[in-house]
Amino acid sequence: MKKHILILIFISLANLTFAQYTTPNTGVNWSLSDLVINSAGVVTGTAPNFTISNKIVVSANDRVYIQPGTVVTFTGSTSGFEVNGKFYAVGTAADSIIFTSTSNDTTGAAYDGFRFGDTSVDTACVISYARIEYAYYALRCIGASPTFSNNYVYKCRRGGTLSSSSNPIFTYNKVERCYEYGITLTTGSSPLIEYNEFYNNNSQNTSPKNQVSVGTQGNNSPSIKYNLIHGGMFNRTGGISISALFSGSSSSSEIAYNEIYNNSFGMVFGGGDITCYVHNNKIYNNNINPDVNTTGSGININGSNLNIPIISENEIYGNHWGITILGSTTQPIPNIGNIENASSLDDGKNILYNNVQGANVYDLYNNTGNLIYAQNNDWRVYDSLSIEQHIVHQADSSIYGLVKFTPFSQFIPVELISFEANLAGSAVSLLWQTATETNNKGFVVERSYTNQNNWRDVGFVHGKGTTTEKQNYKFEDKKVNAGLIYYRLKQIDFDGRYQYSSVLQVKVEVPRQFEISQNYPNPFNPKTTIKYELAVNSNVKLTLFNVLGEQIKLLLNAGMPSGTHEFQLDAAGLNSGVYFYRIEAWGADGTSFIKTKKLVLTK
Repeated sequence: MKKHILILIFISLANLTFAQYTTPNTGVNWSLSDLVINSAGVVTGTAPNFTISNKIVVSANDRVYIQPGTVVTFTGSTSGFEVNGKFYAVGTAADSIIFTSTSNDTTGAAYDGFRFGDTSVDTACVISYARIEYAYYALRCIGASPTFSNNYVYKCRRGGTLSSSSNPIFTYNKVERCYEYGITLTTGSSPLIEYNEFYNNNSQNTSPKNQVSVGTQGNNSPSIKYNLIHGGMFNRTGGISISALFSGSSSSSEIAYNEIYNNSFGMVFGGGDITCYVHNNKIYNNNINPDVNTTGSGININGSNLNIPIISENEIYGNHWGITILGSTTQPIPNIGNIENASSLDDGKNILYNNVQGANVYDLYNNTGNLIYAQNNDWRVYDSLSIEQHIVHQADSSIYGLVKFTPFSQFIPVELISFEANLAGSAVSLLWQTATETNNKGFVVERSYTNQNNWRDVGFVHGKGTTTEKQNYKFEDKKVNAGLIYYRLKQIDFDGRYQYSSVLQVKVEVPRQFEISQNYPNPFNPKTTIKYELAVNSNVKLTLFNVLGEQIKLLLNAGMPSGTHEFQLDAAGLNSGVYFYRIEAWGADGTSFIKTKKLVLTK
């Protein structure tokens, strides 16, 4: 009889599920280990590995935090975090937090994920340096504006879903293979969407769900800048869509400095009351869907005469269509370049070329009856008769409106056909190639660490003047800090005119530990390089000694950021012989590091 009772107990325990747990709302500040004690079985495990079987609701007065290196496994479709108070899950570049599931559900429905409600404390809600996979929502905001940065989102249902005037900071994330949208927002949400990579989202691929989707209700004006948005696997996935289809809805977004390629389209602006400022984007090869009647535009504008985005300084090429303008009863009027007004924001300067179907070029298609301004643009042909072959408008049929494209660029620019970065240790090697050059004085190499509004010159490479032959260039940036680094080229003509390249992003990993390398060359005369690595920001002291242990010279005594650094020692004033160099580093986290190495000076 006892045997049967035990069997029944084990069966019952095997099928036992725990109800969701709500924190007590008394101001607690709990880790996952605290939740193991208090959640009545919803959270189990010991650090760093925990299992969550149902929803954890963080009450308005409470805080939950998760430490770097933690691995959280969710075991049920309702499990996740609903945050009405404070939530802090911040890993590091070297020690991230992992949120995963026992079910590798590629539809992103293994567990609910992370929801932030309107009572959550925006400044105290952060998810950073985390890997989130197989969740329905990697980030769900309802009237909430947390910080979501430096995360890797993989095979979730939706990377981000924002509503009810949610304005989170969504930066430096990679969002890959979501079943539906990379990020979608509506009802008055205006987040900061910057420095992200959206890659191959909408794996469902049954309808056009886009990497970044804005609208269709409310007044949405996000900042969408410096993102890499690309696909290739799913031919219904679009790049960025902005819609204002419902009465009273609008968008005045700034969409700038993005690189968008290998999608079914680059950007779409649909509906009315759209006054977006679209500038300095690189939009190319958005042609993976063979249905040219519904997809393939670099930029498509459709809807009413209130749809009036400004489109300037973009490079648009290799798509089925360059810019297409569509409408029915009332029709959109985008501004693609107008030098007849006082504003300098709409001075054209777009580069449109090679948007083709077979032998036909469709760099601009005005399928409306409206007059469209497209002045001061570069069509990569430099006479009006040739440009006419790139534009469909009134000259082709009386049902179309006129495109006013004169004046236009009449000089052959410096045509940059490649720009890439390679990382070798702590140095970044920049390589670029031009197809043609006219009046090219050279290139200023610019670098930014924190954001792309804070550029600094790091070098200059002389150009080749005027040439129709391909030219190759190289620049090596030897001293860089750990983290994300951005580069661009400022090409300058001899007459002072200039233009910028697209932006490259390079990630230099933070060293996992302190270390100092053997100097090189060694032996040396009279200069050598000492390389050292800092796992965290540190105060660094670098000292040179003779064989008697006497200090010869204090080489360095300064605060230094985490990363890989080099110090060049010039021993011109020293005699030949054996010397020792010692590093002493005191980290901001309380760690310390001391190490000594030998060098040989031979004269």
